[in-house]
Amino acid sequence: MDGELVEDRTRAGREPRPAGPLRRLAPVIRPYRGHLLFAAAVSSVMIVAQVLLPKVFERFVNDVVEAGRADLVGRYAAAALALGAIATACGFLRRNATGTVSLGVERDLRSGLYAHLQSLHVGFHDGWQSGQLVSRAVSDIGRIRRFLGFGLLWLFILGQTFLWVMFWLFRLDAWLALATLGFCTPVIFISHRFARRYREVSRRSQDQLGDLTNVVEESAGGVRVIKSYGREAQRSALYERHARTLVDINLEQVYSRAGFWSLDNALLGLNVVVILLVGGLRVMDGGMSLGALVAFITYQGMLVWPVRDIGWIIAGGQEAHAAAERIWEILDTEPEIADAPGAVELTSTEGRLRFEDVSFTYPGTSREVLSRLELEVTPGETLAVVGMTGSGKSTLTSLIARFYDPTAGRVTLDGIDLRELSVRPLRGHVGVAFEDPILFSLSVRENLLMGNPEADDATVWEALELAQAAAFVRDLPWGLDTRVGEQGYSLSGGQRQRLALARAVVGRPRLLVLDNPMSSVDVHTEAAIEASLRSILQGRTAVLVAHRPSTLLLADRVALLHEGRIVATGTHHDLLRDVPLYREVLAADVSGVHA
Repeated sequence: MDGELVEDRTRAGREPRPAGPLRRLAPVIRPYRGHLLFAAAVSSVMIVAQVLLPKVFERFVNDVVEAGRADLVGRYAAAALALGAIATACGFLRRNATGTVSLGVERDLRSGLYAHLQSLHVGFHDGWQSGQLVSRAVSDIGRIRRFLGFGLLWLFILGQTFLWVMFWLFRLDAWLALATLGFCTPVIFISHRFARRYREVSRRSQDQLGDLTNVVEESAGGVRVIKSYGREAQRSALYERHARTLVDINLEQVYSRAGFWSLDNALLGLNVVVILLVGGLRVMDGGMSLGALVAFITYQGMLVWPVRDIGWIIAGGQEAHAAAERIWEILDTEPEIADAPGAVELTSTEGRLRFEDVSFTYPGTSREVLSRLELEVTPGETLAVVGMTGSGKSTLTSLIARFYDPTAGRVTLDGIDLRELSVRPLRGHVGVAFEDPILFSLSVRENLLMGNPEADDATVWEALELAQAAAFVRDLPWGLDTRVGEQGYSLSGGQRQRLALARAVVGRPRLLVLDNPMSSVDVHTEAAIEASLRSILQGRTAVLVAHRPSTLLLADRVALLHEGRIVATGTHHDLLRDVPLYREVLAADVSGVHA
């Protein structure tokens, strides 16, 4: 299904875009067209059964009530019962069919949106609030589902009902039918004005809901910071402010709907008065039978819910329109990190890494984080990168796994530009451990298998032993099957970092990227991990961001990064002896200035 959305986006880039965002969902709805056609068919039968009922009432009044034909009571009762049963059965089938369509589309659209979010580059996620993404993936897709399940087919039903009812009204009395049509006509103009205003309010409501969701998510994720600084009241006030704004916008929707429906009801009420006055006079002067008047009033009542429900449909349609706009804002975003045409699928690597005249600037900024950087890491070499905060260390490591592409120059692996390699196989050869260890609310085993889904328990335990994490994992209540809680906060910082390191090495990657992986471990654990790392680094190419002298001793060479450039390389002892800036960086780290 995501492929169909991608195809639609590509097609939209070559041809004029369809009229609206809802129409662009056609590829998602297309697999369910059989269910839609079935729902439309049974709806048509249901409508015919419903509009024939007033004709039964007309004959009943004329033949039984006025003519006194008691023998016909059973016949007309049976006819009414049969038509009611047909309408009920068709309504049941229609609801089942539309439920299948709306829930299926919701599932497919949500899966496609999630898959597309996963395909987007890291820079996209850096620039978006996660609450806005959650709101789009949950609330907005739910609005589209409700419109598809209720509004879209209901519009078809209302249209058919209106045409059939007007047909019979004109058959019963043309003048009264014209009067009824005259009262219905203004609703078209009122609806147009209502739709235009409601769409704008709906968009603001959905955007505000995203902001509110983001406040909740950030407060839940940052609860330790909030409590440590005693800022509960401040965050509560922020939440209340966003919630109050959302209520105010939703009240605008309520007032707008109330005004629309009140005006509709007033027009329908006046129409009933006209029918009773004129129709009553027509019956008394013999121009219309009593049964015909009863049927006419019944038909007019059948127009009440089409005219009244048009407000619900317009409201739901505008909400779905705004929701689809917000979803297409994501789906229309093309991944900046993607396989180039004819990309090479990396099956093995020697591990020779080169930065050739590399510059990098983050999107939306003008400052170069890396500037004409030149660096080579030979196969099997461990290179440590050192520098002050903001010098570009993490950016340099991000380029290796293609979280970003350089804005100038190129990064090569075995002489091949990384942009010419297929992304997923490349990352399969790169093991990454970040300074901030990210764990998921899964079991220990599931977290580690993200590094290598095919690893068996023996391989997992080997990685845990290497990261000095096996002992504490064995002590957990369910061992490898113990769930670590959201973001792993049921564990200590050092335990989380050791699990993240185990995840990086469980796939036995040829190239390791370790971004300050010792930042949350104590001295004794650090020494144990470093001892284990010595063995795994043998024969592998590794880039290690580090500041502690003991960790730097693991490296064959150290590169000093300053203001986006490599200003010195050599062994730790050589740089410590010959480069004052290197001594300054290490001194800053020891004194606590360096994070």
